[in-house]
Amino acid sequence: MNELQIKNFEKDLLSSLIKLKLNKNKNVYITSNLTKISRFRFSKEKKLNLFYECIKKSIGKNYSIFVPSATLNLCNTSIPFDLKHTPSDKMGPFAEYVRLKKSIRSLHPFWSISGLGKNAKILKKVSKHAYGYGSPWSKMLELDFLQLNIGMHPSKAVTLVHHVETLMGVPYRYNKTFKHKIKIKNKIYEDNFFQSVFFKEANSKKKIKLNEHFFNELKKRKKLNYTKHSSGLEMWSFKMRDFFNVATEFFVKDIYTYLEFEPDLKNISEY
Repeated sequence: MNELQIKNFEKDLLSSLIKLKLNKNKNVYITSNLTKISRFRFSKEKKLNLFYECIKKSIGKNYSIFVPSATLNLCNTSIPFDLKHTPSDKMGPFAEYVRLKKSIRSLHPFWSISGLGKNAKILKKVSKHAYGYGSPWSKMLELDFLQLNIGMHPSKAVTLVHHVETLMGVPYRYNKTFKHKIKIKNKIYEDNFFQSVFFKEANSKKKIKLNEHFFNELKKRKKLNYTKHSSGLEMWSFKMRDFFNVATEFFVKDIYTYLEFEPDLKNISEY
């Protein structure tokens, strides 16, 4: 791509982000899959920087940009979680790009969030549970974050649903304690952290269409924004509070709304 083509790419990206209402929100949580634009012949670093700068420009002053920096690959291992140096696992190159830009990262060995900007400091004081009150998800809801999904439908990337499950107290999950080593600067210590996990005995099966019913309702209520960049890259945005409210309504009506069928809970009664 020549410079003119890159400029047009950037111009279309800015226009797309405005259609997704980034210009009306100061706080945004971003999940992304940029494989759709891998065919464009300019460097990966330039693409990531272009996306970051366009997002910042769309939001304006006092922005906050958060990304997932999860490391579920460390679960049930003896590998210490280094708050500064442990790379995120399968969260995509844009998430790593943000994490490496002197971001603030929440302290959880398996489900951390990294952030830049005005409100990133809230990630310094979070609970030891991946979800629930005091977690990054709780704090993002309080600050009325917008979630931006780039290159992947939000039904396939909405970790917020597990925060809802935790608050709703779904009977097919329990809060498990994980003792894990943490490294901060040159000090290593061990501590307990918590995460909501499936009861193995319950034979719980996630919905084949996963979270589509939540987003169908959001779309019906005109709470789901969508646009398609000239490159073919699809993007969606929605208020996290709107998703939280819709999902909660579904769980109130049917506590097993996340599952394909009602699980067998009789073997977990001893818990």
